[in-house]
Amino acid sequence: MEKTSVPPVWVTESSRTTQFSYGMLGLAVGSVFLYGSWLGGMEPTESLAVLALGILIFSISLITLILNVKQMVSIDPGKRTVILESISILGGKRREIPFDDIADASVWQLGDREGGSISYHVDLRLKDGKDVALFFGFFEGRYDRSAMESRCRRIRKHLGDLYTAVINYQVQF
Repeated sequence: MEKTSVPPVWVTESSRTTQFSYGMLGLAVGSVFLYGSWLGGMEPTESLAVLALGILIFSISLITLILNVKQMVSIDPGKRTVILESISILGGKRREIPFDDIADASVWQLGDREGGSISYHVDLRLKDGKDVALFFGFFEGRYDRSAMESRCRRIRKHLGDLYTAVINYQVQF
């Protein structure tokens, strides 16, 4: 009897170093806004707006640093599942998506094409019509379309015959 080999589980983790860097940058920017709101020289409404923005940026950055969320995306060809995990000091969340529930995989972008920063992520379209974003957050390659396209191709390869049938259907039109 011939034994077929199952590819190993593919695990990709978010970068806590990048997350920490963005958190520290946010604290610095928020602090500058907070300090600027107390310097004076602005209209009261402007000073209040700068204060509110400083509090918002500082708070979000502080929460990001305190929670220190680690995200993991695992593709398990043996179990034919995509596993999404988030782990923080408050606990963890885990979601398993069977390959049979996935209708399509594609690369999506978020951001402004005209001068802004564009980030990319892989999107899974489920058969029930819902979308699930993979590699969304502090993952390496999020600003590199080719890196996300490579990840998307790898996912499609693991989906195998299911995805090939979807592509063949789409090409006919």
